[in-house]
Amino acid sequence: MATGLLVSTFVSLFVVVDPIGTSAVFAAVTDHMSEGERRQIALRAVTTAVLLLVFFNFAGQALLNYMHVSLPAFRVAGGLLLFVTAFRMIMGFHDPDQLHSEKSAYKDRSNVAIFPLAIPLLAGPGVMTASLMFSTEAQGALQHSMVVFSIIIVQVLALLSMWGAAKLDRIFGPSGKGIIARVMGVLLAAMAVQFVSDGIKILIQQ
Repeated sequence: MATGLLVSTFVSLFVVVDPIGTSAVFAAVTDHMSEGERRQIALRAVTTAVLLLVFFNFAGQALLNYMHVSLPAFRVAGGLLLFVTAFRMIMGFHDPDQLHSEKSAYKDRSNVAIFPLAIPLLAGPGVMTASLMFSTEAQGALQHSMVVFSIIIVQVLALLSMWGAAKLDRIFGPSGKGIIARVMGVLLAAMAVQFVSDGIKILIQQ
């Protein structure tokens, strides 16, 4: 039972987090940064995501209940936030000139680790919801530890993917990076719409 829960949690979280896709987004939003800066931002993003997911895994349902927020409403809100990120990518707001402009939302590079990397990519509504769902299914300390272990493993894979993004960055060049960023933007937009759609359907049925 514990092994089955571990596999199910890992596969679900891996699909939602998409470490390989996240590395492409990471390359776009950290363009022109040094290798050391990129590694620190990736580590900060993953650390933030792990702490947030572990906290939400144990206290998420109680927190939402206390605030009178349902999971469907949470998915809608998270989907809207994700769509904003996707829109910025599609419109080129993650291009180098935009990243270093005075009006750029990412001028403060320390914020990039939090938004959009940790939230909503590594620990977005889909990941939080999946983590919370599996934690409610877990019975006993062993199964809860399996859920937490799955969260950590997926995030470590995401970290390794982001650390390797620089090599992909050099291979594809500026044009390739622009194409990847915009394709990922379209995929993220579709994911955001799905989050919102699923949340609204459940809210209507309630």
